Amino acid sequence: MINYKNKSIALCSMALALLTVLNACKKYNNPPQIFEEYGSGLNGQAERKVLIITIDGLAGAELQKVSPPNIGDLAKTSKYTYNVLTDAVSSDAATWASMLTGVSSAKHGIVNDSYIPVADQGDPDAPTPIFPTFLSRLLDVRPEFKTVTITTDAALNKYMIHADHRILPANDAAVKDSAVNIVQNNSAKAILVDFRDVEAAGKAVGYSADNAEYKTAITKTDEYIGAITTALKTRKNYANEDWLVIVTTNRGGSDTNPKPGFIICSNPNLKQGEVTKSGFNTMHFTGTTTDAYVKNDNGLYDAGTNKDFTVQIQVKINSSSYYPCFFSKSTGISGSTITGWMILQSGTEYGVEFGGSANGGHGKIQIGGNAIVDGKWHTITITVKLSNGVRTATVYTDGIQIGSADITSTNNISTPNPLTIGYRPGDIANAYADFYAGDVEYFNTALDGATILANIGLKDITKHPNYGNLTGYWPIDDGGGAVISNLAPTGYNMLMKGPATWDALGNDIPISRTPQNVVDGAVSIVATGPDVAGLTFYWLKVPVSSDWSLDGVGWLSNYELEFIK
Repeated sequence: MINYKNKSIALCSMALALLTVLNACKKYNNPPQIFEEYGSGLNGQAERKVLIITIDGLAGAELQKVSPPNIGDLAKTSKYTYNVLTDAVSSDAATWASMLTGVSSAKHGIVNDSYIPVADQGDPDAPTPIFPTFLSRLLDVRPEFKTVTITTDAALNKYMIHADHRILPANDAAVKDSAVNIVQNNSAKAILVDFRDVEAAGKAVGYSADNAEYKTAITKTDEYIGAITTALKTRKNYANEDWLVIVTTNRGGSDTNPKPGFIICSNPNLKQGEVTKSGFNTMHFTGTTTDAYVKNDNGLYDAGTNKDFTVQIQVKINSSSYYPCFFSKSTGISGSTITGWMILQSGTEYGVEFGGSANGGHGKIQIGGNAIVDGKWHTITITVKLSNGVRTATVYTDGIQIGSADITSTNNISTPNPLTIGYRPGDIANAYADFYAGDVEYFNTALDGATILANIGLKDITKHPNYGNLTGYWPIDDGGGAVISNLAPTGYNMLMKGPATWDALGNDIPISRTPQNVVDGAVSIVATGPDVAGLTFYWLKVPVSSDWSLDGVGWLSNYELEFIK
């Protein structure tokens, strides 16, 4: 979720499990978030509680097609979206773990029904990630906050072991009966109800509401939800309670063909409104542990001894700093020792360095750039070309050639280090760049100067004359989650790690992007599966520790004027 002006979603690494924060800036002058005494209600009047209802395997688009009445009634007093981002790993276990832990599958490492996290197989030094569920968190910090879970899935039931009361019914009808009983009579702070008939129907006939069996499963589940919400309102103390009802899905569609999901956050005081992404929503890179990287490129971005290539990045650097790297396919640099290539900052200017130290070649051949720290976006382009036995690197700023160098003596610039945007050790320890990036491109050919200049402002990458050579294109406009999508015909996504933030910049955009009709101060929200945990903590007024490293965001904080009276 992103808000214009102070807005951020912090992301962190599996290996380091670092800080995640949300700096919520509102589209109007909201009061600060209120955290009353635990267990008491709003201003001593209403006790907050959460009911989470999941419909596995239901895409937002298919829910819209059916438009079932009971879910529709909840949507009338809600903030909602039918376009929840898909997760990096789309298995049942991975998507459920994302909702329950509040971090994406790129971090929690859970992939199958064992619910046992695994370390990054591409990094032999990576520790096994540990991200407890929100049920475990509540048990730890607020043991008086009782929780109930209801699911037909035995593996999931076991994974939710930290719930105070777990119910494992035989089928969805029994799930409904158990939920009706619980919401009428139980004093739990958080109740989670899982329906799986829609998923089962999808597996049988396809995940489309055009299939009668799938549509019937949706409407039957909606009837179950109607029974549960009706029972909720019959609670003896309902008038003194303040319920947030979250209806969502672990994943739209199947695990092999995932679709965007949905989330409906309903409370009687909320005005109906769709949460949407608006403007340019890019990553704010800062700090020494922040980067986006290709986990395993199978050699695609290794330039070796003779491969021609072009890399281009749109960048806005926010402050002067000396010698931090901000874009690379290299080792770190120590003195003159470096293998690969990197772009680094030099005060208000930048430079590009090449080396082949680990491969028996020359280290640290540098090409100086020019001043780019001026509050504006700039385009940096690097080409490497082999011609008649000479390998030449050329650097361009905003399409204008700045310098070149013979890098033949580097011998081989391949390195197992990943293609990385963000921090990499430079000439000064712990120096880092503070910057935004967008529209990063990688071509498996050396573009000529005329082509570079003619296309730095290209708005549609598919129109590029060398589109067939494009092996990586990362717009960095995802707006949330821990995955930076690659939109090239081939290549790989990037994964985020470190305390980076998604910022909504509105129309503060690179030359390669088209301005949008964005109202200054508007709220931009990109919902993700981990938000279920973030919203639960927010609604129950449980302050989130930075040590939890959540990706999930309690973005209802942007609408407090509607429900805090």
